[in-house]
Amino acid sequence: MTTTRRELFEANLALIDRVIGRIAAKGGLAGADAEDFASEVRIALMADDFAILAQWEGRSSLATYLTVIVQRLLTDARRHRMGKWRPTAEAQRLGELGVRLETLVRRDGRSLDDALPLLHAIDPSLTRARAAELLARLPERMPRAHTVALAETDLADAHASADEAALAFDARKLSVRTSGVMREALAKLPTNDRLMVDFRFGSGMTIAEISRILGIPQRPLYRRFEAVLRELRRTLHAADIDARTIEELIGSPFQQLDFLDERKSGDGVPSLEEEKSS
Repeated sequence: MTTTRRELFEANLALIDRVIGRIAAKGGLAGADAEDFASEVRIALMADDFAILAQWEGRSSLATYLTVIVQRLLTDARRHRMGKWRPTAEAQRLGELGVRLETLVRRDGRSLDDALPLLHAIDPSLTRARAAELLARLPERMPRAHTVALAETDLADAHASADEAALAFDARKLSVRTSGVMREALAKLPTNDRLMVDFRFGSGMTIAEISRILGIPQRPLYRRFEAVLRELRRTLHAADIDARTIEELIGSPFQQLDFLDERKSGDGVPSLEEEKSS
């Protein structure tokens, strides 16, 4: 007899809770925050007649699929919270440069060196020393404290079982392979093309920002960027790394992509497939 979506959900509640517990613990959630997130995930899984579970095709294990889904839900929740960010009065007094600096460093957690190329889009003459002076004027924002009871820590440790080790091994193995393919492909590109990819995916810059930094008009730059992306996708497909595989890898908390000038791909920067659909 065919298993219904509801039956799949109910039969795997323990697995679902283990995955939620792992992702929440790795994301620094504890106590009431972790419980609220767990409730949100379960509601999301039950929504629209368990539509998320209906998309599982069995090409990966259910544990892998759930890990990707729960990680994305956590990312979405964080992005929603960041959407409520408001610049401080001091940043507003410093103008557009101060607001951008505060957003990049205080909100997004970037280093000053990573933020500097983005700030040059506003003020090309800005030096690192001057940026450091401005940053020192911006107040730190203390994160909300979380109380983690010993029982919660023990529970999180208990959830770290053999399936997590298998997921981590597979994701890291695929990360190494994907990164190797991408590094070889990027090495063959002209300098400006490599910079475009690095700025877009490594630093999260917009095409307008890249245009100003490289001194290339937006329209021809955009056309060239699309051509570079098509070539990179062809290279990945030729290596039997398809869009679904990349999507699952980027959503995995175990991925270790490192092909962009020693930077790590992760939350907050677009993937090749996201860029294609934007």
